[in-house]
Amino acid sequence: MTRALRWLYGALFNHLLTKLTALVLASGFFIFTRDDVTRRFTIPLKVNTDPRRVLLTKLPDTVTVELHGSWARMNRLSSHDLGSAQLDLAGARPGPLELDPATIVMPPGVIFRGMDYEKVDLRFDPVIERAVLISAAVRGLVHPDYEHTGTRVDPPRWRVHGGSKIVGELANLNTDPIDVSGATSDVEMVVGLGQLREGAEYTGVAPGEMPKVTVSVAIRPKLSERRYEVPLTWPVDQEAPYGAPLKVAAVVRGPVPSLRQIDAIPSAVVATVQLQKPQEDAPVGAVMVDLGLSEAVPPALRANLTLEPDQERIILPPPPAEKPLDGAGRGH
Repeated sequence: MTRALRWLYGALFNHLLTKLTALVLASGFFIFTRDDVTRRFTIPLKVNTDPRRVLLTKLPDTVTVELHGSWARMNRLSSHDLGSAQLDLAGARPGPLELDPATIVMPPGVIFRGMDYEKVDLRFDPVIERAVLISAAVRGLVHPDYEHTGTRVDPPRWRVHGGSKIVGELANLNTDPIDVSGATSDVEMVVGLGQLREGAEYTGVAPGEMPKVTVSVAIRPKLSERRYEVPLTWPVDQEAPYGAPLKVAAVVRGPVPSLRQIDAIPSAVVATVQLQKPQEDAPVGAVMVDLGLSEAVPPALRANLTLEPDQERIILPPPPAEKPLDGAGRGH
């Protein structure tokens, strides 16, 4: 038993360095002479666009590549070493997608066996450019005493380019919202245009940027009127003649905010009376009434208002004939 153990010990440890060297050489020879293997790698698909056409087809994101080589070389290879598959749409024809294996970085020592990807048909739409009308997105209601009379956009149109179908269907471009809630004067704002559909882009701006336009919203006061019954006040030394009216009608017209101010002024409209002597066209006489705004109305407010009529001539009726006394004019 002891002899057997000595033999086993000698077989394992005698000339140990020589034996280890032989093992390493044998292992290396096994690795480097092992049969070739085939592996599959998934790499991204990089697409170069065509400025003349818009691609309507959804392309695959990745491509599977099959490579063949020695076990050692293939074992050290990764998808990153292959880069990406390239597709140049400028030279692509409509129809089945065809990728060129020459666009893939091929490491030394491996052989390209094949490429697998989703089979799709390439469809294109020619690129066009046209000027599209801009529509301002005005939101909210102005003050109740005012009205929105118009909106102007500068510039009124913006050029858009992209696929003929998408760009051709654009009826108008929308701006970002402009809020005019409660406004009492013109509103002017610089706003951006809204996002376009995929396949269309604004011309003249950097990719991803939105054009800026100026929107002017015209707002003015509403117009209305007030009707007054103006009492006639006669001079202290003069009595109202027979048939003279007690009041005359007058109408004040102007912006609603100005009319609201004049509503708060007592006796805002006054009348000056002048009695005219009988004339051929009015043998019994007439009353001339001059109408105007009182001194209590500020000049700035007065400038916004009109008064109708500013003068009125009233023909007086003839006084009733006096009845004769009983017995007067009878003979004795």
